[in-house]
Amino acid sequence: MRSGLSKKSLCVGIVSVAFGGSGCSDDGATANDEPASSGTLTASESVSSGSSTTGGTPTSGIATTSSVSQTTGGSSTTGGTSSNTTGAGTGGAGAGSVGTSGAGLGGDGTGGAAITSTGSATTGSTTTGSATTGSATTGGPTTGAGGGFTGTCTESENAGTNVSGSGPHDVVVETNSEDGIKCGTIFRPADLGGGEKYPIFVWGEGGCSQNGLSNQAAMGEIASWGYFVVADGTPNSNNACAGGQSGEAFLDYITWAIAENDKPCSAYYQSLETAKIAADGFSCGGLMAENVAGDPRFTAIGITSSGLMGPNNDLWDSMHAPFKIMNGGSSDIAYQNGLNDYEAISSRGIPILYFSKSSAGHGGDLGQGRGDFNLVNLAWLNWQLKGDEGATGKAFLIGASCEFCNDGGWDFMSANIE
Repeated sequence: MRSGLSKKSLCVGIVSVAFGGSGCSDDGATANDEPASSGTLTASESVSSGSSTTGGTPTSGIATTSSVSQTTGGSSTTGGTSSNTTGAGTGGAGAGSVGTSGAGLGGDGTGGAAITSTGSATTGSTTTGSATTGSATTGGPTTGAGGGFTGTCTESENAGTNVSGSGPHDVVVETNSEDGIKCGTIFRPADLGGGEKYPIFVWGEGGCSQNGLSNQAAMGEIASWGYFVVADGTPNSNNACAGGQSGEAFLDYITWAIAENDKPCSAYYQSLETAKIAADGFSCGGLMAENVAGDPRFTAIGITSSGLMGPNNDLWDSMHAPFKIMNGGSSDIAYQNGLNDYEAISSRGIPILYFSKSSAGHGGDLGQGRGDFNLVNLAWLNWQLKGDEGATGKAFLIGASCEFCNDGGWDFMSANIE
C-alpha cells in the first residue's frame, strides 16, 4: 500500500460543474464547458380512464384509452322504465408519476368510472357497455380481467454493432427512440425474461461527447456479466443531445428503465433489478456520475479519471452510496481532483475505495474490455450490485487477495469499509 500521495494538481482547464463545483473533462483531452444544471428530474404522467354513457335510446359505452371491465345493463320489464348502471371497471396500471429527481415509480391508475343512466327501454331490451383497448406504437397494450397495464411500448432497434465480453452472456447493442432513452446506447445480455434479473448501470463518456460507442469494449464486457448498461450518447454521434456534466441524462435513463421493467409489453419486462443501480464515467462522464450521486435510487457511484476541481460541500453532503475512484497516476489530469474527492467523501463516513495506477495516465487502458481500469470497475459493480465478495468482487478490490492493493505500481486507499 502506498501512502503520502502527492496533492499536486495537474488538472488543465476549468469546467463548470453542477452544484457549484468544477472539474476535469476531455474529449480526448478537450474540456467540455457546457453549463451544468441541477440534475433534478421532474415528470408526471396521468392515466386516462374510460367511461360510457347511456341515456334515452340504449347505446354502448366506449372507453377511450384504458380497458374497462363493464357488466351488462339490467333487463327491463314490458313498458317500464329501467335504471341501468354500468359496472365500475378498474383501469390499467399507469406508467406512473415521476417525482423530484425522477424518483417516482409506476403507480396503479384507477380507470373506468361508473356511469349511471336512466332510459326508456322496450321489452327485454338491455344495454351492454363495451370497452376498447388502447393501441401501442409497438407491441400493443396488455390488458387483463378487471384491468391491467394499458400503456404503450416502443421497441428498441439493433444498433448494428457487435460486441462481446468474457462473461456468460451474449451482448446486444440497441437504441430506442422513446423520450428518456433516445440519447443513450443500450448494452445488454441477449437473454431476457429468464430467472436472472440484471442490475442497471449508466456510463458517461470522456468529454461528455455523447458517443455511445466510445467505450464499447468496456461496456460490452460489463454487459456480458449480466448488467443492463446505458452509455450516454447514441452510436458514433457527437453531442447529439443537450446534456453535459449535470448528469440529468442519467436520471432520465434510469427512470425509463425502471418504467420499462414494469410494462408487460416491453422486451425488458421483469428482467431488470431496479433496486440495484450504479453510475460511473470517464473524465467528464465521471462528473455526470458524481453530480447525481445524491439521487436516492443509486446503490453505488464510481468515477474514472475524474473528480471535482474545487470543493462542493453541498454535493458531498448529499451523497449516500458507496463510492469508487479509479485514476491513472500523477500524469492523469484528474489525479489531484480524485484525491480531493477521496478526502472529502471519506470524511463524511461514506464507504470509499481509491485506486490509482501510477503509470497509466488519463483513462489508462479503459479501451480494453479486460484492461486493469475496467477490471476494477467490473469488480466494483459485482460487489455493490450483486453482493459478490469473492475473487471477482470484493476480494479483488480489498484485503489480502487484492493484487492491485499491494502492487508497487499502484496507489490504494480505503475508508469506512467493514
